[in-house]
Amino acid sequence: MKNKMLLTSAPSREGFLSRALLPLAAAVCIWLGFAHPLPLLPDALPPLALLAPVMLALMGLRAGHAGQAFRRGWLAAWGGHLAALYWLCLPIHQVGGLPWWLAIPCAAFVAACLSSAGGLFAWAAYLLRRRTPLVLALALGLCWYLLEWGYAVTAGFPWLPLSGALAAWPLLIQPADVLGGYLLGGLWVFLLLLLFMAPHGRRYPLLSLLLMLACLGYGYWRLGREPLDPLPEGSDSFAVLFAEGNIDQNQKWLPAFQRGTVQTYLRLTEQMLAEHPGEHPLIVWPETALPFNLMAANPHTPRIRELAARAQSPLLTGAPGFEGSREAMRVYNRAYLIGPDGSLAGYYDKEHLVPFGEYVPDWLQWNFLEGLLQQVGVYTPGTRLAPLSSSGLELGMLICYEGIFPWLAQQRVRDGANVLVDISNDGWFGLSPAGLQHLRLTAVRAVEQNRWILRGTNTGISAIIDARGRIVLRGGQFEEAAHWGRARVLTETTPYHRIARWLPAGAALLLLSLIFFGPVRRNV
Repeated sequence: MKNKMLLTSAPSREGFLSRALLPLAAAVCIWLGFAHPLPLLPDALPPLALLAPVMLALMGLRAGHAGQAFRRGWLAAWGGHLAALYWLCLPIHQVGGLPWWLAIPCAAFVAACLSSAGGLFAWAAYLLRRRTPLVLALALGLCWYLLEWGYAVTAGFPWLPLSGALAAWPLLIQPADVLGGYLLGGLWVFLLLLLFMAPHGRRYPLLSLLLMLACLGYGYWRLGREPLDPLPEGSDSFAVLFAEGNIDQNQKWLPAFQRGTVQTYLRLTEQMLAEHPGEHPLIVWPETALPFNLMAANPHTPRIRELAARAQSPLLTGAPGFEGSREAMRVYNRAYLIGPDGSLAGYYDKEHLVPFGEYVPDWLQWNFLEGLLQQVGVYTPGTRLAPLSSSGLELGMLICYEGIFPWLAQQRVRDGANVLVDISNDGWFGLSPAGLQHLRLTAVRAVEQNRWILRGTNTGISAIIDARGRIVLRGGQFEEAAHWGRARVLTETTPYHRIARWLPAGAALLLLSLIFFGPVRRNV
């Protein structure tokens, strides 16, 4: 009797379900699985995100040929990416200065490039369709991991990894301390495919369910080991003060508004300090909170230094950094740490710049595009990457979307960071899901590295994230406010931190062995 798989069928059975309903369902699952601004639903539904790879695999398995599998998987993923990443056109228009008729196609092009991974996944499912269920599910799980990792490395914008959706429910991402976020996504894909693609017998679904329960049990155990209780004052905990200025992006760089910007951050900080007399928190101001050269002679810098000295607190703030002569000036997106005595304790320069926002890629340095790209930033990638030190804190710095790259957080911890800090400005994206998506992606880094993360922003969402990926403190959006919380210093590293560099090569070797030596089903 033939083994018939629930998700595998001959091309003759392919019909309306494969042509229309499955791609539409996959797109909806991608959209609703990640953070979205729908008022009647929670901010994310991770189980739906988990179903998207299953539907992409089904499209590949039911396709008549490889090209059809790739095309349908790509189009389905593109629909989901367009719905989840529509906000990309906002900074392209508002920051880059492109008109809407160009900004919208640019955003659609970025979504199309990223969603090609969905096409490759469906294509892989088609090529592997004759493998036994266990080999097929495991191979596709590895494919998912390698695609997410590979696109993160090459495309430079890994915004919709599966772990970013799962982070809304911290229970689901605890194995990331061993596997990392990308491989954890591949593990969940493997388990779900094994559940749905098994023969009519009970062996494979039972194995899948047992492994799922093991993952959930591990998550429950890890969360229970460190309950989400208020942190007591002690040697391993410290107070944090966030000032969220909610400064208009179209005005902050105008010299006439500099005084008002500085006054806003000073006032918010002093008011919160007055509510906690006798405490000396780490004060965190967001990315480019100060829109001027902090090291140059100006009337604002002394006031900021005096605040830190008066509060006897280190003050971390974003501001542009300038080096070189006027003819060869280098501009950096910089984070300054002012010590409790008011002196400069150190600074960090952003390493991973945003293409088209902070620099123009070399391959687009064309004369006919000068008019369109003239407002794009001209920042220089930083080389000062060591943690910023003050009062026992070793602050591993990440600026803006650097928080979504696992290897940057990995390097900060390797350099000695006992706390990760991400200062950001998501004001360019309005009341879109971008801010919440960004927060979820950053939370995965906390689990991977066993580090608390302090996230200070201009317009939200400021947050403290514990080492289990739980949001301990969360501010609002587009409101002038100050927030107070506590975080912990941790030095122990995770298994993932120790083995991360070998995971891609190991997964690739295992995938190749399954492709070339994995058993094939008979009578198919």
